[in-house]
Amino acid sequence: MKKFTKILITSLLALMLSLNFVTVSVADSHDKSAEAEIIKELKKEIYSLDAEPKKKFLFQSKKKYIPILKEQLAELNKELEKNKEIQAIKDKIIKELLSLGLKPVTEINEIDRDKEIIALRKQLEDFKSKSAADKKIDEKKQLIKKIKSEIINEIKSLGEEPVTNANNELNKDEEIIALKKQLAEIKSVKAADKKVADKKAGDEKAADEKNKNRAEVIQSIKNEILFLGETPILEFEATSEDGYFDALRMQIDEIKAIKAQEEKDIQQAIPNWFIKAPQGTDTMMYVRGTAVVDTLQGSIDMATNAALRALGKKLDSRLNSKVKETVRQAGIGEDLVTKTEINRVSAYVVKEVTISGWEILETKLVTLDNGKYRSFILVKYPVAQAYKAYIAEIEKNPKLKNKLSAIKNTEAFKELEIFVSEFTGA
Repeated sequence: MKKFTKILITSLLALMLSLNFVTVSVADSHDKSAEAEIIKELKKEIYSLDAEPKKKFLFQSKKKYIPILKEQLAELNKELEKNKEIQAIKDKIIKELLSLGLKPVTEINEIDRDKEIIALRKQLEDFKSKSAADKKIDEKKQLIKKIKSEIINEIKSLGEEPVTNANNELNKDEEIIALKKQLAEIKSVKAADKKVADKKAGDEKAADEKNKNRAEVIQSIKNEILFLGETPILEFEATSEDGYFDALRMQIDEIKAIKAQEEKDIQQAIPNWFIKAPQGTDTMMYVRGTAVVDTLQGSIDMATNAALRALGKKLDSRLNSKVKETVRQAGIGEDLVTKTEINRVSAYVVKEVTISGWEILETKLVTLDNGKYRSFILVKYPVAQAYKAYIAEIEKNPKLKNKLSAIKNTEAFKELEIFVSEFTGA
């Protein structure tokens, strides 16, 4: 009996140890899987910054390897921001130097970044300082020369010889004194006549400007009325010029009031599903469209077209990012022929989206007071369907045959295949 009891206890202990080992193994496997996913994402980001992830030491655990990759990524991002700031400063200074017709010193000397910026700034500041001083001296000389020339020409036009350093002694001559007095009197009369003429010209110009401004304001109001879809009243319907202006003003105020009420009615008619469209996911896109047209069917068609244009833009952005990642991972970024062909396939797939595959999820029609119709459309589209078409076009494209293996072996392309597999259930 004692022997049997001993065997039973030993068996129970062995069973408990076995169960505990299985539990620990499952948990450890889950942790390693999560750590592997983190390492994968960190490496992706490091590769995207054109850097090589640090190597994992032999027997080094994934848990200790993750902080090393995180630290490397942080340093790369910090260096990237620093380089962007330095380059922005360099570009600004170089641009200003080039606009002044100067050759930046960076094209002459091979120096490091900080010294380049210092040298460029010094070159720019020295030139500005010298140019400003020279310009000020030249402007002063030109002004003096201009004033002297004007005075001399005016005296000569009146038959007198200008007083210069050569004939200053002539200033004491009585005839010259009399001539100067005569010149001053002539100037006074001319100035008075000019003042009268200037006033008359100013009054005429002001009247012309007033008429011109009035015509421009009237035309502006007419254009605004036409833009709002109405016809301006004719001028002969008003009793006077001011009356016509006031009548146009009154007409546009009435039109705006009507339009404001129409817009208010439209706002009240907008369905909730249009205001708050469903949130898109990795596998499904939702887009909206609305349009106002004279006919009911035309309104529906135009609203649908607006939604499909929005869908094309969204899908183009989504697919374009996948294409760029595939090209980078496949190492064909320098192969312009292959890269161009892949982009052409992407553009073709996006264009085909507007033909088939989408589905109208919601529709609402509103009849407006002016007899026109407004349609609201909500369209949904399974993104994996575009991915499926993209994969099919890549696989059958003869120009991509030599690069097909490299393309299909990228993680980006495999992700697309997973999306398509889940969508089709294959």
